Amino acid sequence: MASAVGLPVQAQDAEWQKVIEAGKKEGTLVLYTALVGQPSTKAIAEAFTEEYGIEVEILEARASEIRERVRVEQAAGRFAADVMFTSEGQTMLYNTQDKSVDPLPVTPNSGKINDRFKLKVPMASVMTIPYGIMINTSLVKPEDEPKSWKDLADPKWQGKILSDDPRAIGAGYLWFFSTHDRIGEDYVKKVAGQKLVFTRDQRESQRRTARGEYSIYMPVILTDFSDLKGLPVKFIIPEEGVPYVLYGNVLLKKAPHPNAAKLYLDFMQSPTVQKIYAGLGYGPVLDGMTEGLPADVKAISEAKLYGTTDTTRQNEMLAKSKEIFK
Repeated sequence: MASAVGLPVQAQDAEWQKVIEAGKKEGTLVLYTALVGQPSTKAIAEAFTEEYGIEVEILEARASEIRERVRVEQAAGRFAADVMFTSEGQTMLYNTQDKSVDPLPVTPNSGKINDRFKLKVPMASVMTIPYGIMINTSLVKPEDEPKSWKDLADPKWQGKILSDDPRAIGAGYLWFFSTHDRIGEDYVKKVAGQKLVFTRDQRESQRRTARGEYSIYMPVILTDFSDLKGLPVKFIIPEEGVPYVLYGNVLLKKAPHPNAAKLYLDFMQSPTVQKIYAGLGYGPVLDGMTEGLPADVKAISEAKLYGTTDTTRQNEMLAKSKEIFK
């Protein structure tokens, strides 16, 4: 299909029809995903099966575990999986260090996504995970609610902030990287002086904040707001925008079901899937997917993207974070 670029539309359609027929004959797709515990994964797999009659076998695990699994499998000459759902940063490692992925095919939907999400690394972008601020509304008065990342440096929050640990890869590091680059090191140092309490358990941290142990938890995955409805919490989209992680699919080397894999890569960038993710609050990579959504979901899905991490600067920025947050 990569050779289809530049062909007349009818010829491209004919080429893609061959991919569809071959994928249906393969009958199976093996998916590894680093997005753990998300019902959307199964829902999308079922929609794909309904569309093409191709069964999807799913393995969920942490990104580091999947990376090691793929490395061991490929070193042994076993090419078990077709597609991996992972982050942009992990894709860079798979591509440059592990050499475990193949170039992306051109598909009918790959050219339709927003240009911002057409990457140099071989990942077919699917959605963004947005991060913001969570407060306990019993402890924080409406007039005191933080409206921006800068507000977290206000002395009144000293000792009242629970934070994902910025000294290790994760949400806290994402916040540190984004705000250090955009607001500056002086700001980050002011926040470091707030006597933050560090955590590595995002879900438990949300519950601790809801129970009133802390006034603020940051950064919180904004799409988790629906899990805490009815509790005294509020999820805030900062004025500057949301740090984010871009997720997408890579085509693993020597995929055993190459045509089914191409169909899945394309399907994940289709309006069908993009609307599923937008409806959960994730940021779609295809424009026009948020129409008709409830106002609270729409606001999160359309939140201005503020910044993300850069794997090439990881060692530098982790060292800087450890120096600032001693």
